[in-house]
Amino acid sequence: MNTEFGGMRLFRYWKTKEFSILIDGIVQKIVCKAGSNISYSDAEMLCEKKAEHVQNIINGNESRKHEYEKPVCEEIVQEIDPNNIVTRNRYGALILNTTSLSIFDIDQHKKSFLEYFGFKKDNKTAIIENLRALFAKRGQTTSNWRIYETCKGIRLIIVGEYFAPDSQEFKSFSQQINADSLYTWLCTQQHCCRARLTPKPYRMKIETIKYQCPIPEGQKEHYQQWVANYQQQSKKFTVCRLIDTLGYHITENAIVDFHDRICCNEQADTLA
Repeated sequence: MNTEFGGMRLFRYWKTKEFSILIDGIVQKIVCKAGSNISYSDAEMLCEKKAEHVQNIINGNESRKHEYEKPVCEEIVQEIDPNNIVTRNRYGALILNTTSLSIFDIDQHKKSFLEYFGFKKDNKTAIIENLRALFAKRGQTTSNWRIYETCKGIRLIIVGEYFAPDSQEFKSFSQQINADSLYTWLCTQQHCCRARLTPKPYRMKIETIKYQCPIPEGQKEHYQQWVANYQQQSKKFTVCRLIDTLGYHITENAIVDFHDRICCNEQADTLA
């Protein structure tokens, strides 16, 4: 278990290595990838342990471990504090990984009975209505729900109440608000809530890239040039807009301020 970053599955050092294993007496090649917060050599040792574990499963000497999962591999860009880390995802956008705020992305509202008979509702409006109704039903008295408009739907940030992504409470709440399933899965995989801070490249109509971690040898300059252009073009767009707050008034929260400063570009009209 990684405990350096508040229990989040984030790692500074990554290693990928190819191994030969035997399947029914035939040599097969597999690739194992592992992360470590100690060193590259430690990450390499973990790769070897993964390969050994795979061979033992094939030989029937071990059962598949629940925690034997492919980690979400992202470059660590900024360490705000142990509970709030900024990474760069597979398409180059910056991501806030946090264990101090509950964050949810909702792209589609739950359809009401009447909608199945042709009574349509505006998607974003319906999501907000559902959140307001749920907030009132839960009788929240010490938490603050911040509702943001995104390109496709709504982002909800809850201050004062945290749902651990590996808990049943997180799963249940995500279902209640109809949170995006891929988003929920990624939060569970990395043991933290996540918020995209910068625009999606394809929505900006710029070159898309498969951002790899670690950056392959000989490609660092290309990646640096892409990031520089991406950052420059991002100034023309905004990720979200705060449209409502519910409940207890939060006077100051450094991570919320950080999120809003980067995500909510008041000088831009286009959500991306």
